[in-house]
Amino acid sequence: MHIIYINLFIFVAHYKTMKRFIFISMIILLINRCFGFDFNRTVGGRAAAMGGTSVCERSLWSLQNNPAGLAYLEGWHLGLYYENLWMLKETAFKSAGLAKAIPHVGCLGLSVHQFGGSLYSENKFGIAYARDFGPYLQLGLQLDWLLLHWSDDYPNRHAFCYALGLQSQITDKLRLGAILSNPWGPKLGTLHEDRLPIVMRLGLAYQFTDNFIGQCELEKSTGRSGFHLQGGIEYCIFKRFSIRAGAQHNPDLLSFGVGYAIGRLHLDIAAQMHQVTGAAVQLGIGWNGKRRTENGKP
Repeated sequence: MHIIYINLFIFVAHYKTMKRFIFISMIILLINRCFGFDFNRTVGGRAAAMGGTSVCERSLWSLQNNPAGLAYLEGWHLGLYYENLWMLKETAFKSAGLAKAIPHVGCLGLSVHQFGGSLYSENKFGIAYARDFGPYLQLGLQLDWLLLHWSDDYPNRHAFCYALGLQSQITDKLRLGAILSNPWGPKLGTLHEDRLPIVMRLGLAYQFTDNFIGQCELEKSTGRSGFHLQGGIEYCIFKRFSIRAGAQHNPDLLSFGVGYAIGRLHLDIAAQMHQVTGAAVQLGIGWNGKRRTENGKP
């Protein structure tokens, strides 16, 4: 992944007060480089609260996290997601998704993601398809068009990429998930360094009890050194209310959140805390159809 410096003037143009100017300057001094065009971020309030673990999840946001999870959906699913980094509107991430399961065909989904503001934005438009091949194998394919907007003074950059995902219910309690994104490392510009990173994620989810689940994931990306490890837990206090917590390594951060359901309407709220950059807040709302169950469990 191409590594770029944060453009100080973009932020100063939108924040004229000295307090915000100093805050942004400190971020740049403390973090002298950042990853540009991060098109593989985890989406969904539940995943954000559980340390970013998502490859074993079976929900609408499998559109982005692991398309194989769509194979368990039934009927219509739609949702909206919002994430605010560092409490700045220029670093907000927005997402919308729609999925429809067709009997004997599979599940189809559409998604739109946008990060940034008018001077810099990352946009992603995707279509996904998933099919169930029995209790031990679900496969998914995700196709995306990526658009990087740099303001009117620079030309836009775009690329096409895809991701392959799988899930397997190994036992009644243990589930495996995996996804491979950008297998060939497509370019998002004219420079060799502008290639999108190849990202591989492998995860496990274990249902300790009917009300308690734990998840862990290992991620390797060609855009960063080392491995990225994350884990999370969810406890359902009662039928409609759940509490969640998680942690990540590389970068190190803690997360927590809650989920509440009103019929088929679901609300997920999460927050992530980093010791340097501060807080990120996530909010997700969705209308869910049914999920296929096995042995009485989703």
